Amino acid sequence: MGELVFVYGTLMRGEGNYRRFFQGNPEVEFVDEGVAEGLGLYNVTKYYPGAVREEGAFTKGEVFRVSRRVLRKLDRLEDEGDLYIRQKMQVRLKSGTTVEAWVYLWNRRPDPRTRVWENEQPWCSPGPTGKGAV
Repeated sequence: MGELVFVYGTLMRGEGNYRRFFQGNPEVEFVDEGVAEGLGLYNVTKYYPGAVREEGAFTKGEVFRVSRRVLRKLDRLEDEGDLYIRQKMQVRLKSGTTVEAWVYLWNRRPDPRTRVWENEQPWCSPGPTGKGAV
């Protein structure tokens, strides 16, 4: 197992896709919380966010180590190549270390009115299955 992936939405701990793909999976290991600089975060739909390259912005999320098989499943989930593009980026971990990790970038132009500002991060889903649920 050896691919690092930075997640900032429904794959974070406590979210619906975390439970679906990561929780209890022996091919997934939580590494640390982290920050990807140069990424702006947006609520691209009612149910999930997307990050785009944006100078001066940053996005908070989590880093996991996953197997190649899990990474291929994530590519399908994220509709890699259409809705999202998977690219490597530098991520600063909470521990202070910087790592290179895969990140799924939104492959559309986001509506500026849907920006998730840094003080509103990390993102959490509003629905009954997310960590933002009451």
